[in-house]
Amino acid sequence: MSALSPSVFWPQVSAESRRRASLVPNLLSVAILSMGLVAWYFEIPLALAAVLPPALWLATAAPERLVALLLLTTPLFPVLRLAEDRLNMQQVSTKGAFLSLDDPLVTALATIAIWRLLTRRQSRLPLFPSALAGLACLYPLVIALNALRLDPAQSLVSLLAYLKWLQYAALIFLIPALLPARSIPGMLRLFRRALALSLSLSAACAVYEVAESLRTGSYTYAARFPRASAFFGTLDPLRFGASEDPVNFGCFMMVAGSIALSYSSRCNGRGVLSGTAGVLAALLGVLLSVSRTPMLAAAVSFLKVQKIRSARILLVVFLAIFSAGLIHLFLPSVWQSTFERFEAILDWDANLESSAESRLNIALNAPVFQVDAYWIAGHGHSAYRFVAEEHLSRITRGVSRSLYNFFLTVWYDLGLAGTALWIALFVQLLRKFRTLAAEIRHPEIQALAFGLWGATWGILTAAFFGETPYNWRVMGFYYTAAGVCLAAAHWERRSLAR
Repeated sequence: MSALSPSVFWPQVSAESRRRASLVPNLLSVAILSMGLVAWYFEIPLALAAVLPPALWLATAAPERLVALLLLTTPLFPVLRLAEDRLNMQQVSTKGAFLSLDDPLVTALATIAIWRLLTRRQSRLPLFPSALAGLACLYPLVIALNALRLDPAQSLVSLLAYLKWLQYAALIFLIPALLPARSIPGMLRLFRRALALSLSLSAACAVYEVAESLRTGSYTYAARFPRASAFFGTLDPLRFGASEDPVNFGCFMMVAGSIALSYSSRCNGRGVLSGTAGVLAALLGVLLSVSRTPMLAAAVSFLKVQKIRSARILLVVFLAIFSAGLIHLFLPSVWQSTFERFEAILDWDANLESSAESRLNIALNAPVFQVDAYWIAGHGHSAYRFVAEEHLSRITRGVSRSLYNFFLTVWYDLGLAGTALWIALFVQLLRKFRTLAAEIRHPEIQALAFGLWGATWGILTAAFFGETPYNWRVMGFYYTAAGVCLAAAHWERRSLAR
């Protein structure tokens, strides 16, 4: 398909006009980032409330800037502990106990959307995918049904985890509702830049953190036990990094890398350059995560996005062997630790939760296979972590808080209806992005749709080995990108229909 200029769909604006129109939004964007950094540095979570007024202005006057900020802050910005461990959150779930800069940004988007609905400046929110809207309604119902069965702290944990999930899932509805037609060309430019920047900064942070773990002698420990990795903030246990966990970090790089790979092969000019740089950064980040799940997910998603011919396969194999040789020669500790971690795949005694045998045993003996009164209805968001802990401890000879399979987790959380809705969600997203990639004529929107299609396959792959679809860092970026794609596709169709 030949590449088409954006001017086919939207009138071009002079560079001088764009500079003048972007002056105030740029200043506010810098102010928002500065306030977020100050709140994080001085560890004052409530100081993030100061971000809300400028974010509300951006959501009204320049929503594309706010969306671009989300593409950067969701995967990159560090988190702040909201409260001390008063609800046994560390023993159960940490998902609702943190704030980050993207929290007030999403709040601003939701506030303006609700205000427009109430004032009838907006007829309704586009509720595609419908399965996601169904999940948003089902979770609080299941939590309420379990309220009398669990103690108040556990019910509150489930509610907080649900609200954190809903906050990011709602982006796929809010962004198409709030992006006007005039902002789509600018949004596409900002998306391309934000994608390359977030991937590049993430890769740079990964290189720095690995270098620091090597300098401090903690790499061997970090590589074998992801939860204690430098990506989670081991260098300062009281300060939590942006990516939380190498698995989540690698999965984010997989999602963003799939889109970058699609850009590099389907766009021209700057799209190719930024996409190529993003692909290289994504490959580096996935490898430095030293995690098997994102590596497998990246292999699936990248192969879906880019059909590799035999000559390219030989080149990739050569580069892989060459890179492995360099690592073995110059970074022997990295080589040894990585090899030991992958060696644990088939060795039960190497790590109680790292080998394939142990994780398969956890899945085969998952609590969902013990039928009880909540087998069909579910136990509530993240409830498996405290309800199933005793059951899992008997299987793993210790304490495990993960079933290592998202669909088993959802079955325990939401019952059969919730599992069916999650499966329907993946089916709806795969069909939608595949259809858009085939029908859209604008090269950047087409590349975004095709990259998201590949990324969805990667997330689906990762779901069989962990809880990636629950992770707000990975899925926050994914839902934001999906919202941009749906908004741009909608406005392109309207432009062609005129």
